[in-house]
Amino acid sequence: MTRRIKLTVLNIKTLGPGDYPDATFPGLTFRVGKNRRTWTLRHWVGGAQRREKLGYYHPDAPDAPNNMGLVEARNAARKISERIDSGAPTIVEPVVHPRQELTLGKLIDKYEKMRRKEGPVSTAMENGWSAIRRFLKDYLSLPAKSFSKANLRAVRDEVSEKKPSAANRFLGALGPVFTWAAQEDLIEVNFVRDIRKSKETARDRVLTHDEIGSIWHACDRLEGPSSVAFGRLVRFALLTAQRRDECADLRHGDILNATWRQSKNKANRPHAIPLPALAIELVGTGEARDIVFAGRTGRMSGWSKMKPELDRQSGVTGWTLHDLRRTAASGLQDLDIDEQVIKSILNHAIPGVSARYMRSTLEPQKGAALALWADAIAAIVAAKQSSSTVN
Repeated sequence: MTRRIKLTVLNIKTLGPGDYPDATFPGLTFRVGKNRRTWTLRHWVGGAQRREKLGYYHPDAPDAPNNMGLVEARNAARKISERIDSGAPTIVEPVVHPRQELTLGKLIDKYEKMRRKEGPVSTAMENGWSAIRRFLKDYLSLPAKSFSKANLRAVRDEVSEKKPSAANRFLGALGPVFTWAAQEDLIEVNFVRDIRKSKETARDRVLTHDEIGSIWHACDRLEGPSSVAFGRLVRFALLTAQRRDECADLRHGDILNATWRQSKNKANRPHAIPLPALAIELVGTGEARDIVFAGRTGRMSGWSKMKPELDRQSGVTGWTLHDLRRTAASGLQDLDIDEQVIKSILNHAIPGVSARYMRSTLEPQKGAALALWADAIAAIVAAKQSSSTVN
């Protein structure tokens, strides 16, 4: 549909689909389609009408090849008209749309494919790639070489305003992608390392015994299948000191002879966790492929909705699910568990050259430690119940 409107530098950014003839330069048309904005020029050659494609307009990629604003499009049309008037051939170079180049989205896809081909990837990597695509959604269609440091800085600022730690995790995940891309000459330089990270406040929250008891009992007051499963997951995470997402991924087939064997986790290392009886009770029974702590339609989600309800029921606020992991590790310390056993339960890597020689999985020691921790939690919960009954 042809639309009559005066083209300006500002309105070409917001015009809806249609063809917009330029009132200033006859024959020049700005075509807005579903996925692209194109400049064309209609002119006559030897009695026949021709339409030449001059370039594209992409407001977010000013340096992209064949990218033209209003002024550039008029200048290009003027040069062709001058050649026509002088009788010179009107040869127009073929125009390549930025979408036919390697876009930022395709570059990320290419990196992920390469990493998966090299071997197993960790949950942390997958979460990182997901965050990259989520935060860069407005730039994924840009040519990779046109994505600038200023673009990245703007994304960092937007994410950091809501959650500084998320901005830093995002930059940490993007760094390896751009390092590889620069090594392969897919981009000019890796400027991710030049972007300053946001200031974070390290969390050190450890739940008190009273808070542990309150949260544990509040899990019984949650209603609805998903919320009940969420309460079981909270208790299970506290008992095992494992990460939220690893607990959410747990399937019944991952547990054999009362031992949870992780094949996929943040550390990308095989990990075995002997489960105490209290944790086994929370697991229940199911088919091998069934998710232990399932949400309404599969893997649990909606944490931001269920957690506030648990806070309300327990009266404990200002804590995160990851604080359960720190609370469990601190509780194991209070039980005089060897530091190396605690690190093994947390699946932390052994630093330095020692990692080459200390290869034991310490399963018996981990099992004994978690059994002691489960007994300690049972005592805490019982004490909280007694005090609540008295009051």
